[in-house]
Amino acid sequence: MSILAVLAAVGAQVGAVEVTSSRWTAAGDMIITEVVIRTDDGQTISVTQPGGTVDGIGMSLSHGTLPLHEGDRVSLVPQRGGYRAERLQDRTARVRPATGTARTGVQRTSRSLRPLYHASGCMAFTLVGGTDAIAGDGEWNAFHEAFTAWEDASSAEACGKVTLGSVTAATATEGRDGLNTIRFRDDTWCRPATPTEPEVCHSPDAVAVTRVLFVDNPNDPRDGEIIEVDIEVNAVDFMLSLDARAGTIDLASAAAHEIGHALGLDHNCGVSNGVWPAGLDGELVESCEDAPPELVAATMYFQVPPGTTTMRTPEAADTGGLCSVVGEACRDEITGGCSTGAGAGPLLGLALLALRARPRRNTLQRT
Repeated sequence: MSILAVLAAVGAQVGAVEVTSSRWTAAGDMIITEVVIRTDDGQTISVTQPGGTVDGIGMSLSHGTLPLHEGDRVSLVPQRGGYRAERLQDRTARVRPATGTARTGVQRTSRSLRPLYHASGCMAFTLVGGTDAIAGDGEWNAFHEAFTAWEDASSAEACGKVTLGSVTAATATEGRDGLNTIRFRDDTWCRPATPTEPEVCHSPDAVAVTRVLFVDNPNDPRDGEIIEVDIEVNAVDFMLSLDARAGTIDLASAAAHEIGHALGLDHNCGVSNGVWPAGLDGELVESCEDAPPELVAATMYFQVPPGTTTMRTPEAADTGGLCSVVGEACRDEITGGCSTGAGAGPLLGLALLALRARPRRNTLQRT
């Protein structure tokens, strides 16, 4: 049975995108795209989704609904307050495929398709709020473990690009504030409504999402530069644990996966309803349906299966991509935030300021 027949059997709406329009929210904290869809039975339905490009700044969301374009065939999935539109047709990478198969994909701009990069060698995270799902400071320890795992894996691959630093106390907002944040959602898996904007919900299938803001302008010399990263963890639809007991999601594995997205990496395999990830030179990754065991066990596999801890430690399929997009390591001891200096060129100058549980050097504060 075709996918259209399946959708029809369950009463789902199917249609085509007529118009898309991206804008900053009234508070200027995130980009949303308003999509007008004409269903096959003649209805006009509007949906609002996070992500898009406005005035040369792009915003992408890992594990979120992929950007839609005029003419795309979509299904309308009911969710609280309306619908979520999901693309129906397959869409391979929009870059020219190179010979061979990539082990890990890299994220790209939406216009020039240039790989994303961090111009500074220093990156710090502010941890915002905890979760009632895990007692004590266990959630923070899981992220410490994830940061350390990326550093150790980078060193094992002999590129040594992931280094340590520190973070100072800061007051983080829900959106664009110049801070890289980690936030847990316990009450609702949505960006909360504001006096001028409705709530914007994430996919209930996503254990976590990573929002990346970047320069998206082919005429800008900084095209592709990542300027802010925000990670949100879904403690609403999933049971999180520190020991991957039956039926739960291992938080350290989910944390390691999202840190990979924060570094600019994409998934190591492709699924049919999205843009197929490609490596640095444009070579496509394998299909997730046929992924070999080593890719399924890798950190950047497209999902975190319940009860598994294998994704805690980045494997060769992960660090190969990492070493390709990370340049010189951060040379400074960072206190009081990230230092500034001459920005590196594309694919140069990135190092993760991992928050590792070490005395004095790293300070971890909730806000």
